[in-house]
Amino acid sequence: MTFPISSDSCAASGCCAPPPPPAPACAGGGCPGGYACGGYGCHRVKAKGSRTFNMGDDDTHSYSERRPSNPDEAFLDCCITQQLPDSCLNKCNFRTYTKDALQNMYFKADACPLEAAGRINYCAAQGRDHRQCCARNGMTSTLAGPKCLVLCDQRPGQILQLDLSYVPCYDRFENMKSCFYHDIVQRMKRTYAYDEAEETETPNEESEISEFVENSEEFIPHAHPISFD
Repeated sequence: MTFPISSDSCAASGCCAPPPPPAPACAGGGCPGGYACGGYGCHRVKAKGSRTFNMGDDDTHSYSERRPSNPDEAFLDCCITQQLPDSCLNKCNFRTYTKDALQNMYFKADACPLEAAGRINYCAAQGRDHRQCCARNGMTSTLAGPKCLVLCDQRPGQILQLDLSYVPCYDRFENMKSCFYHDIVQRMKRTYAYDEAEETETPNEESEISEFVENSEEFIPHAHPISFD
């Protein structure tokens, strides 16, 4: 299966700034309670009392008062913070964020606009640089070679204009996603271990986190075998 890329679709990679979306239909009002009008339509408003939670290193995102307890929660929380509409939030999960989902967005077979794809990929990567992991995970072993690594660098401000030469990179989409997932798992383990040492966890939260750590292998995005199609 090929995933077409053009100068108008570089947002799908998350490596270029999404083009300005058309004025949302809600621009004149009409969002239900608990929602506000954003660049892609009505989006959820974060509950009062939200706080900033540092996941480790130098990356900081705004999360709800209850910190995410697994990678999918971290992914979704970021998407809500990025003001993505409900039609896109079902992509903010490592099980449902797939190459096929991006292709449906490209062909407008999905209600989530293609312009939002860059923000989704940013949230999957938590705005971090995963090039070293991607290199180990086979992202350079496609016909496109090392240039595929730019898809793994989701730091803010990384802009790239893609062309058809990047199409082979999408054959390693699951490999890239696996790097994103495992990075979140490892940073959560480090963060929660530090919190336990400081005795800041509540008993309920500590129990839930321990259960997640024990079962962190229950779902891991599986990388495709390296091959040249």
